[in-house]
Amino acid sequence: MLVAVFALASTNVMAQETKSEKLRWKGHETNKFWDNWEISAGFGSSYLDVNTKVKGDGDPGKFFDRNSWNANFAVTKWFVPIVGMRLQLDGGQYQNYSNNPSVYGGDLFQTPYVFVHGDVLVNLSNWIGGYREDRVYYAIPYVGFGYTAMTWTKDSIKSYDGEFATTFGLLNKFRVCKQLDIQLDLRTWVLPEEALAPEIKNGGTYACTFSASVGVAYRFNKRDWNRAYTQSDIDGYIAVVDDLNNKLNDANNKLGDANNKINDLDGENDNLRKELEECKNAKVVEEVAPETVVFFNIDKSNLTGYTKATLESYIALVKDTNAKLTVTGYADKETGNPTWNERLSKERAENVKAFLVENGVAEDRITVDWKGDTVKAFEDPHAPKTNRCVVIK
Repeated sequence: MLVAVFALASTNVMAQETKSEKLRWKGHETNKFWDNWEISAGFGSSYLDVNTKVKGDGDPGKFFDRNSWNANFAVTKWFVPIVGMRLQLDGGQYQNYSNNPSVYGGDLFQTPYVFVHGDVLVNLSNWIGGYREDRVYYAIPYVGFGYTAMTWTKDSIKSYDGEFATTFGLLNKFRVCKQLDIQLDLRTWVLPEEALAPEIKNGGTYACTFSASVGVAYRFNKRDWNRAYTQSDIDGYIAVVDDLNNKLNDANNKLGDANNKINDLDGENDNLRKELEECKNAKVVEEVAPETVVFFNIDKSNLTGYTKATLESYIALVKDTNAKLTVTGYADKETGNPTWNERLSKERAENVKAFLVENGVAEDRITVDWKGDTVKAFEDPHAPKTNRCVVIK
């Protein structure tokens, strides 16, 4: 049953990836099937409580006398930042006194057990506080269902008893680094008392097991979540970029017409050509560069592939000229605070300058300026998005 549930979940996720638009949860994309997996192992103690109904003349014994060891291994898959599924193998040993020592004796009965169960996990920290990759502590309650078997070795009771059981608990995760978590798993599961060996049965309907284990979880493949943008956001970006491309093409056409006029004037005026020849070492004509603009993701200053493509097209126009360039960074007032936005607009402008210099534009031709969120580069309707930009003049 558990294998079928995992297979169904993976089929749904793979089917989502074939669609043109991925499903989203609270601003984050659902992931690929092989992303956001964990394997974990832990060790601790377990305690079996069968005193659900008083019967017989036995002494149940002290709490610490009845504690024994517990070990577990699990594989976990997270589908969104708050919902995941876990398949866990839990094994260990119970220690209980018989409720009828006159028949079975007064020694502790050591009963080995295994418990295989599938759990649904809910990351309460991400649900309440929002997804944050730098969070240190995660509270993750869960509920599950599985099958438990005990008294199945020849050194125990020499019989086989197994029943379905329900489990629930709280998984406490402490983030050490991107790959590793330390886990404290506090869990209980409820099972029919019919599953117990006759020596420790107490005449009740059910028994409860409590366990606590400390372990380590290793997170592999993709470990974080991608931000998702609505179609209206994407359409708005595309519309603004298309408009700016049209303006850039118009500016290029005007620059071509101006060059043609200069060539015509050079051909018609021999005297001016002679003066220019005599003064070829002096800069008497101020070259004018076209304007362009590049955009950035929210709260980011790094250059995207699209931004670099726009800058490469612009560099081809101005690289071999002597025109002075002013690179001005902006940030939108709708997000962040003034201090951060001033720093962000400066970083954006400096990153654009560095890219121009790396691709052949002389550094002494470039002046860098930044406005923070005090000046808008563009007005509505797309001011928040379009003001995350750098303008080059």
